[in-house]
Amino acid sequence: MRPVPILLALGLLATPSFAADRYLVATRKASRNVELRMVRESGEFRAHAVRAFEAVDAFAADLTSDEVAALRRSPEVRFVTPTVERHLLSDSAPLHASSNGSAYRATQTLPDGLRMIHATELWQYTRGAGPINVVTFDTGIDTKHPDLAANYAGGYNTFTQTDDPTDDNGHGTHVAGTIAAIDNNFGVVGVAPQARIWSVKVLDRTGFGLDENLVAGADWIIAKKRAIGGDWILNCSLGASLNSPIEEEAFKRVIAEGIVVVAATGNRGIDQVEFPAGYDGVIAVGAVDSTSTLATFSDHGPRMGVVAPGVRVLSTARAGSIAAAGVTLDNGPTFPAAALVGSSRGEFTAPFVACGLGNPQDFPASVRGNIALVKRGSITFNQKVRNAEAAGAVAVVIYNYNDTDNLNFWTLLRPDCQNIDGCDDPTHPWPVVLGINAADGDRLLADPTRKMDMGAWFDDYTIASGTSMAAPHVSGTLALLWSLAPEAKPDRLRDALRSTAVDLGAPGFDELYGYGMINAFAAAVRFAPAVFHATPPKREPSEPRRSP
Repeated sequence: MRPVPILLALGLLATPSFAADRYLVATRKASRNVELRMVRESGEFRAHAVRAFEAVDAFAADLTSDEVAALRRSPEVRFVTPTVERHLLSDSAPLHASSNGSAYRATQTLPDGLRMIHATELWQYTRGAGPINVVTFDTGIDTKHPDLAANYAGGYNTFTQTDDPTDDNGHGTHVAGTIAAIDNNFGVVGVAPQARIWSVKVLDRTGFGLDENLVAGADWIIAKKRAIGGDWILNCSLGASLNSPIEEEAFKRVIAEGIVVVAATGNRGIDQVEFPAGYDGVIAVGAVDSTSTLATFSDHGPRMGVVAPGVRVLSTARAGSIAAAGVTLDNGPTFPAAALVGSSRGEFTAPFVACGLGNPQDFPASVRGNIALVKRGSITFNQKVRNAEAAGAVAVVIYNYNDTDNLNFWTLLRPDCQNIDGCDDPTHPWPVVLGINAADGDRLLADPTRKMDMGAWFDDYTIASGTSMAAPHVSGTLALLWSLAPEAKPDRLRDALRSTAVDLGAPGFDELYGYGMINAFAAAVRFAPAVFHATPPKREPSEPRRSP
């Protein structure tokens, strides 16, 4: 019997009776030119959810195991691999809170990492303006954030395949802020506050994506660079332990196009970096803390490139996405606080009255129109606050009887509300209710002024740690450098960064710190020495307050 051709067999398997999985298929020529029916015929193209790539000779598709086996026998195919996941590389930390609303809206804060890498010393020479483009492969970006909007240039969403990379997670917005938050009178400022920032959404709202998304992102950045020119830097604050041969080919092509690629090493604390940081030509970035010591979570190893600040980094968050709260005494000290679940947002400056455990008899007449200070215990938070409302208090602060549990889990909503007749907890117009720890409660009780400023709000800024936070310090630095000599080749840029890094470990390159901590100013002098022979402009860099 004449054998059935592989291409025909693939066509017969277009409507499988069992589940398909997602694969990347490497072809021997551009995927649009191969003689595979699932690529060439529109019905099968849709049935297999094919995504054809331009940066590499490959496509992605939903395939059954029989289809995979048939493709692997096809002379048109080099190899077939399952898709592998990619994820963000950071952990958020509580925002340092100040009362009087968000302090970041009233004044500009200079994140400590910028001083550590000597970026501000370059601002009298450059702030990253020019044909410099920095692209983030991440969860997207808040395109309307007041600290980012003016520098945002455009982007792409690899999930919807549209030009809308709206951030539904927050990670990408934080990374973008470290690179290019605007130097204005509020919020934070980025390493290169005049660089153009682009965003490609390759991770979803949970912070996960596939190598397929990164390959699609590679298509976009190559096409955009060819279309508008300029110098391009790609920041990848993401990764995973498994490599991907087709993704590796895509990154090799990106680098061959003259795009400098920066990637976070990973947060497992082991001596092996994740991918794409582990690919040849990618600048792998580990994280150090405020003492320039390698962070315990930072991956390292023989593929290490350089290190940068990555612990408790303050940057932009999706506008209004970060719950924050604080209590400030009339004489100055500020205490961290957490708004209870169900609490309103707002701010009050008023006398406070100690009201015991919050039983009805604990509220004196003087609490009316003022703030009730109540101790945790005896009755529920719900009961304490309802009693405070009945007594006429405008807001409530509850202090703990110990400091062993997390205030962020305190709630005004009873878990069995649906079983209680007339329970209106979810819709009740609760006042502003904050929780503070026991030690700060004692300090309030001892305060002679008996007056506080307390409030809860949603902020646009947050603190996070991870090699995800270290990588954008490097990308921003490269933007500053390249803006001094836009005609320079990428190899010269990478060499200036490595050769001027501050040696932190064993002499020379080592597997913990790579070439060392980046030094933006020293790298700039090495990269563009002619700039520094002239008298710099008479402009002093702004000196906003330091980050907490």
